[in-house]
Amino acid sequence: MSTTRIKMALLAVLCFGLNAQAQFDDEYELEEWSLDDEEEVAPKPQHKKYNNAFYLQYSPARYKVNEDDRVKFNEMTVGYFRSIEVVEDLPYFVEAGANMKFSWETSVLKARVLTFRIPINVIYKWYPWKDKDHAIAPYAGASIRAIAMAREHTGPESTCLIGNPYDWHHFQVSWQTGVRFYLNRYFLGVSYSRDFRDSSKYPGVRECGMQLGYCF
Repeated sequence: MSTTRIKMALLAVLCFGLNAQAQFDDEYELEEWSLDDEEEVAPKPQHKKYNNAFYLQYSPARYKVNEDDRVKFNEMTVGYFRSIEVVEDLPYFVEAGANMKFSWETSVLKARVLTFRIPINVIYKWYPWKDKDHAIAPYAGASIRAIAMAREHTGPESTCLIGNPYDWHHFQVSWQTGVRFYLNRYFLGVSYSRDFRDSSKYPGVRECGMQLGYCF
């Protein structure tokens, strides 16, 4: 065999080896790219994980101050709640929080009332669209109310209303229900609350509320 033929044979073997290596590299790169692509297309979570919220609420309310008299109040509330998931991968929650409410009346009692409440609610979030950024959330629950201050203002003087003359008590238990409309981190809500009937305690409060809140 001549030297020229030997060189041509070696050259053919070298070209075949380079071609096989290139095909192997292409298959490896394609396989690696496919794996990365599968990792990017991960399923979205069942619901948004915003567990805390602050809110403001305005409430026109009616206070039963004795057996015969009911007085209209206006109320502003600032509050906080934390949501606790109770069913894994499903949007059922228990909410626990606290709020502070300032109430005022100008026509009859000229009264000012400061109240602290601890509400606990059960809530379900329904998502109309797949992006999970919008939700409709009905809820219901109960709360404990503590009246910190209640005074009637007559001219320059003021009179305490807790215990005298209307026998207002410091603590009362109430129930509430409502619905919220979530837009990502923000929500709007409407609610209704009423004290459990107890003829030995005044005031008996009924209120409708409108909420604006932010989740984080």
